[in-house]
Amino acid sequence: MEFTNLARRTFVGSAAAAAVSRPVFAANDKISLGFVGVGVMGSENLRASMDQPGVAVSAVCDVYQPNLERAAAIARKGGHQPKEVRDFREILADKSIDAICISTPDHWHPYITVEACKAGKDVYVEKPACVAINEGAVMLQAARKYNRVVQAGTWQRSGAHFQKACEIVRSGELGKISFVRTWIYSNQPKRGIGNPPDQPAPPRGLDWDLWLGPAPARPFNPNRFGVYPKAYSYFRFFWDYAGGQLTDSGIHMLDIVQMAFNEAMPKGVAAMGGKYWFEDDTETPDTMQVAYDFPGFLGSWEHRSNNTELGTNRLMGINFHGTRGTLYVDRAVMRVTPEKGSDLEPVEMKRVTDPHPLHWANFVDCVRTRKRPNSDIETCIGSSITSILGNLSLRAEWRLDWDQKANTVKQEAIRPMLERQYRSPWKLEA
Repeated sequence: MEFTNLARRTFVGSAAAAAVSRPVFAANDKISLGFVGVGVMGSENLRASMDQPGVAVSAVCDVYQPNLERAAAIARKGGHQPKEVRDFREILADKSIDAICISTPDHWHPYITVEACKAGKDVYVEKPACVAINEGAVMLQAARKYNRVVQAGTWQRSGAHFQKACEIVRSGELGKISFVRTWIYSNQPKRGIGNPPDQPAPPRGLDWDLWLGPAPARPFNPNRFGVYPKAYSYFRFFWDYAGGQLTDSGIHMLDIVQMAFNEAMPKGVAAMGGKYWFEDDTETPDTMQVAYDFPGFLGSWEHRSNNTELGTNRLMGINFHGTRGTLYVDRAVMRVTPEKGSDLEPVEMKRVTDPHPLHWANFVDCVRTRKRPNSDIETCIGSSITSILGNLSLRAEWRLDWDQKANTVKQEAIRPMLERQYRSPWKLEA
């Protein structure tokens, strides 16, 4: 993936980078970490970080008091003594904190990442990197301008069997690959997450206005907040904050496809889908197909919500279809199946180690050494844009043609949809 013109100019000629660049850590120096957003995924990141030697969890932050208290208890149980913070700006202002983890709802990822880079902190930010395409360029500009290590939460890149899958694809062993398929399937009740009405006030312990942040002002609704016991947050199914299954799960699969093809970006995108099953108030499609015209091959993403074909595995994965064989990979296994008559040898490699802690180990190492991480922000911006383009094609009912050098689509009428307006007083500026 090429730099945008803006990011390239910044990377080449920024004096600000030297001003905020930290020295390389000594082997016995502890890296001070702050965690912003400590719900389900934030807590998983917190636990993964505590498995790494030489780190100190110095602060946890959430706008919802129960999340904050739970995260603080997790950290204390692991031998850390974090301060508890309700507003992330307090963590950014704390010069003793070296790096932060951002596991907020998606619509907060760009702003907090950029401000953390400006504050001289390294960043681990959850995927997708951004909700709108214009945000990605600003994030990359900030990372390069201030010489920050920015690792994205596309942790499959740290998995040995995913790395092996990409190595096989790049080797040419599968022959000519002309089609790559990605997917996720589920079978959920038709009622979905229901249709709760807006509430006159948020629950006690929640700063709803700060939760919304740069997103449009709206009355509190339990589904938009979506924090329920034993449920994954539902914000991801509303356009104000995220992009549904495609930017939540699809990005993981598409990210590996792009990794396998040396960060290739699609030239064209065409999508169809809608709400064919759920009767709830979610806005994103429950059923969808996206075709991606990559250089040299056709890619696809699909998801459905009311059928798994009686499957207990292969519910989320990738197929690389080559003339000599097919490579299948998911979070448990990588498998090569030769075509009939091919001399390709069958291969199977199972996951041995969870890639998520390995991804954190890579981040911590890069904070110390200043190397680029496995999921450098530039790669995640690429897979985020690929996912966002699928949603934009669906919503606009257009095939979109992507101009990578100009960082925009060729359809001028669609270009306003590539940007997101921030609610005052929030501004995204590197």
